[in-house]
Amino acid sequence: MKIAVYTKSSLTSHPARARLLAALKERGFVTAEISSVGSVPADCSRLLAFGGDGTMLEAAVAAAKAGVPVLGVNLGNLGFLTGFDAEVTPDTLAAALNSDECAERMLLGCETESGVFLALNDVVIKSASTRPVSLELYVDGQFSDAYRSDGVIVATPTGSTAYSLSAGGPVLAPDLAAIAVNPVCPHTLHSRPLVVGADAEIELRLMGGDRAHLVVDGTAAAGLDIASRITVRRARERALFIKTGKDNFYERLLDKMNRWGSAQSAEVTL
Repeated sequence: MKIAVYTKSSLTSHPARARLLAALKERGFVTAEISSVGSVPADCSRLLAFGGDGTMLEAAVAAAKAGVPVLGVNLGNLGFLTGFDAEVTPDTLAAALNSDECAERMLLGCETESGVFLALNDVVIKSASTRPVSLELYVDGQFSDAYRSDGVIVATPTGSTAYSLSAGGPVLAPDLAAIAVNPVCPHTLHSRPLVVGADAEIELRLMGGDRAHLVVDGTAAAGLDIASRITVRRARERALFIKTGKDNFYERLLDKMNRWGSAQSAEVTL
């Protein structure tokens, strides 16, 4: 089996990575190192990522575009999206890569005048300054709310445990067919997170305030002007996460979120 390998640039010399890749080659795997997750070779049937959750966000979207499953080994601190920690044995990693058991995660497609973007976690509109922005929310063409806020987060179930959670949003089970819309620090008492069906079309219109930024999975994607319109809907592509046998979402949620709040996680490598 040939697999693509993507590694966070600062972790290419990590001893666990070297140990696992050498062991995989001994077991007959052919590896293709890629420096950009936008170019998964056509003859690769898996994408193996080394890093933390930031690395996994990039890898999962690239794997979805290529139509291959993805598996991550956590060399950071949190590793909520990765399947294994650095201590995984070569046999366990090889068995997972050979498996066809995958969990499907939805992606969001975001369309603006600047282009089309894919997100595993979230699409965020953020004020470009310290001043709030004014936005209107439409769901399936129907006016749903107006926000004067620091921004708005549109999150998948996967992304509900990321930035949206920090902004007071709900936790959605990863297999739930839904999208969360969460205003960031709204200047009204009535504005609260909204959960809509996965097939809903969400449109956000900038109506006033300063310019804004479009941020996709934590990466700045485009600048937005007043009167910009951003459309978000479930993407055709889907992310396939290779199952590892330790896929208890609620157990991982408690473990990772409690660890995230500890003093030793003050500095995080993603």
